[in-house]
Amino acid sequence: MAERITDIGPPHYSKFLPPVIKDNYGKWISHEIVEPGVLKHVSESGAELYSVRIGSPRIVTTLFARDLCDIADKYCGGHLRFTSRHNCGFLVSDKSKLEPLKAELKKYGLP
Repeated sequence: MAERITDIGPPHYSKFLPPVIKDNYGKWISHEIVEPGVLKHVSESGAELYSVRIGSPRIVTTLFARDLCDIADKYCGGHLRFTSRHNCGFLVSDKSKLEPLKAELKKYGLP
């Protein structure tokens, strides 16, 4: 019955996880605050993931949302997340993309 495919309910969240999170699910051993708004997560396998958090307004335009998606496509493999408090987080697995991402977010005036 678990393999039954239906159109009832949302798809399972694991289908939308970035590869580095999917590969290391439940294996994260530490995190540290690198600087305000940037967290570094390290897994048992040594994989690193950087979370870059930004503040955003509660209500946004479609243009703003598309801009965020374009930024995520450019630096994060298309992965970003929205929090329950209406903020946005970019998930970066390549450290070399961290500084260019922060620079682009600064151009948009995002904290």
